[in-house]
Amino acid sequence: MLTHEFAARPALIRRAIAQHQVWIEQSLGIPLAEGIILNCDQTLANAAIPQLLGNIDSCGSREKTTRLFMEVVESVEFPPSNAPLLQVDAVSRSVDLETVLGGGESRQSQAFAWDDGPVAFRVRGIGSPLIALTLAYHAGPTSICENTAQVLIFRRDASRLVLELLARLSKSDGQPKLHTLNGGAQHVPPCRWDQLVLEPNITSLLKDDFGSFFERELWFRKMQLPFRRGYLLHGPPGNGKSSAIRAMLTSAGLTAYTLRLFDSRTEDSDIARVFERAVNHAPAMILLEDIDRAFPRTGESRSKVSLQQLLNCLDGVATGEGIVTVATANEPTILDPAILRRPGRFDRVVHFPNPSSALRREYLCRMHDTFAAANLDSVVSDSEGFSFAQLREAYIMAGQLAFEGNREIVVKDLSSGVRCLRETSQLSNRWSSRAGFIGSA
Repeated sequence: MLTHEFAARPALIRRAIAQHQVWIEQSLGIPLAEGIILNCDQTLANAAIPQLLGNIDSCGSREKTTRLFMEVVESVEFPPSNAPLLQVDAVSRSVDLETVLGGGESRQSQAFAWDDGPVAFRVRGIGSPLIALTLAYHAGPTSICENTAQVLIFRRDASRLVLELLARLSKSDGQPKLHTLNGGAQHVPPCRWDQLVLEPNITSLLKDDFGSFFERELWFRKMQLPFRRGYLLHGPPGNGKSSAIRAMLTSAGLTAYTLRLFDSRTEDSDIARVFERAVNHAPAMILLEDIDRAFPRTGESRSKVSLQQLLNCLDGVATGEGIVTVATANEPTILDPAILRRPGRFDRVVHFPNPSSALRREYLCRMHDTFAAANLDSVVSDSEGFSFAQLREAYIMAGQLAFEGNREIVVKDLSSGVRCLRETSQLSNRWSSRAGFIGSA
């Protein structure tokens, strides 16, 4: 069910449940008011797909959590008056970063996902059924993305067994996730440290410091130091900050918690909830993106979250063991100095500059393994000042030229892409200046 009504998330969930209330109450054997409605992270409804299709390999239940849940499911029931609605993507592509950078081909497969309708699971070891319901919705007028709520309904006397089951499934997953407040959870595409194209000192600093933090937990406790860490990653956009965060999450198998700082409905209480949730699920990461725009020294914030509330949360998280706070900023010089003034809020401040000529050469060679490093001199020179994101855009332009010529991408195409992107940026800067803004080269 996809709703375009911008109601509060709890109201949308209760409205969806009300449509099937009679069947849910009959399945549980109690009035709905005597049950528990849990907004969880696991997409358990997908475990019912094999019962419908009779083919596990053709369904979308490839997540480890779902497969583990399928092992304890004894039977599945659906409302007789409501046919289950599945979502199919006949050309679903699975691509990892290594495949993209190595120039390989993506894997194509058919995938199904549970889209709408409740399903009742009889689970081994739990005497009453678990009702799973998926709800797709839009977060509000400022959001163009579809979010999904995963709802689980069960009897109160089964609470302990259900929560223990969910804890086992969550622990067994082992995949890093990103939880956005009021937006659900997403799996983070894995990224290894050796896949990053960054200055060696940046990679080694983050990798060694971040890795040793978890390895030295006993040392922190012995020294009676708070077991927490803070990182501020800053630099022009498109230079690897997000990829570095993915590598951090992947290497430690962490879950990150964040919120939409610039959403008009985000308030002080929301950031406090994010910090509290991370502490309750430690070890975990708290991710705060673009804090220079949210908390500038001018005080002209684009966020409704107050600076004082952020500082209270940063300082209060010291009581939460196993918490890593990571913030990103494009221009830290405009950041309110109060954020960095107190020691311990951010232990490491790491700069991600535009790539050097050597890194630009390495990145382009990884993008297309037929490029010889020696043949890229002109491209590397012409792309001076480009970010990694701009280099990738130039490569995409080169691919379009090669497609039109019905041939493989050659260095000449890449040169044309770089030149076109440079001209486009300069034209954009001229128009920005006329409008009263200063563009960046």
